Amino acid sequence: MTEHAKAFSCDSPDGLISIEQACSRAAAYASVIEEHEEVSLCEALGRTLAMPVTSVLPLPPFDQSAMDGYAVRAGDGLPSGIALAVAGRVAAGDEELPLPLGSALRIFTGARIPHGADAVVMQEHVTNVSGRIVLTRMARSGDNIRRRGEDVRAGEVLLRPGERIDARHVALLAAQGFERTCVRRKVRIGVLSTGNELRSQGELLTEASFFDSNRPMILALARQSGGDVVDGGIVRDDPHLIAGALSELARHCDLIVTTGGVSVGDEDHSMVALVGARGRGETLKVALKPGKPAVVGAIGPTAYLGLPGNPVAALVSWLLLGGAVLAALDGRRTRPLPGMRLPLVHAFNRRPGRTEFAPARIVQVSGGSAVEILGRGGSARLKPLAAADGLVRIEPLHAPVGQGDEVLFHPFRDGFTV
Repeated sequence: MTEHAKAFSCDSPDGLISIEQACSRAAAYASVIEEHEEVSLCEALGRTLAMPVTSVLPLPPFDQSAMDGYAVRAGDGLPSGIALAVAGRVAAGDEELPLPLGSALRIFTGARIPHGADAVVMQEHVTNVSGRIVLTRMARSGDNIRRRGEDVRAGEVLLRPGERIDARHVALLAAQGFERTCVRRKVRIGVLSTGNELRSQGELLTEASFFDSNRPMILALARQSGGDVVDGGIVRDDPHLIAGALSELARHCDLIVTTGGVSVGDEDHSMVALVGARGRGETLKVALKPGKPAVVGAIGPTAYLGLPGNPVAALVSWLLLGGAVLAALDGRRTRPLPGMRLPLVHAFNRRPGRTEFAPARIVQVSGGSAVEILGRGGSARLKPLAAADGLVRIEPLHAPVGQGDEVLFHPFRDGFTV
């Protein structure tokens, strides 16, 4: 083993490590991106917060009505059957209007509570009689009022560094009046494919070649994850050529992702090329199907991830290992893939020992929703992947899987962003 290669001891008799261990090892090669920039709230979507955000306003900014109804002075309680004259109306955005003694004010959701009022009676809980309201149930002080600062206190830490901003956070920042926020620079991700048999779209095919699908897929996934991508093209199965391509990408990228060449065959050059690019790393044997082999490492501060060559294996490895590396680069915690437990509509025979992922679609059965696995045993097959609604995850010791057994289903609508 060269000085740049890192040895590791396997954690099980068959040399396989868990998915969690693999993700931890991959993430350990990532260096947190420290550069940051200010962007508008619209541009902040999907970015990672670089600085803490502290509230400057209480929310709500004043006591306000939580319902359409009538503002009253309840004091120790207004009993059912009491009649009150309606002295006016207050809508959201109106200036404060004092409540005359012994009266009520028509009030609408979001309106400021009038001076002298301490409760809002829902409009469903009164009857109207000749310009007066009659309560049909007791009103108590505090009823249906959103108190100033009950949601957010002034000076409270709202968001912390490492938070990935989504629409919920945008709403919170906007409610504070913030126009811009500070986020980490986007991760720069270089992607290349290796293989003598691969051709780019638009090139002529020979009898022994086919079009590269992995690189366009990983480029698309990297974009969906919020990264700035660099297309490294296709490199022939030559460790010196691959090493040169890795060295060039390492000059500009925070993460390099390759597909193919990660196993131990004569034409699998990822680890050798990584070392040739003056990198350090390790070959992992993950208790994962598809996607057992992977190479993780770094070239200087640039993280490296070598994924398997079969499309489903490359996709699964990206969602797991790639998600862990991106989270580490962004300085945030790894987000587990979202999922739901659903029954399988058919039996699925498999050997125990590895966590297995397979393309699946949701079907409706008499008891509700269930899942059906598509394209059994085909990690190189793209048609089942395109027809699927997501991936099922089957735990290592769940074998065989019986009809009706529950499996964890990860929908693509959530799981493509890591």
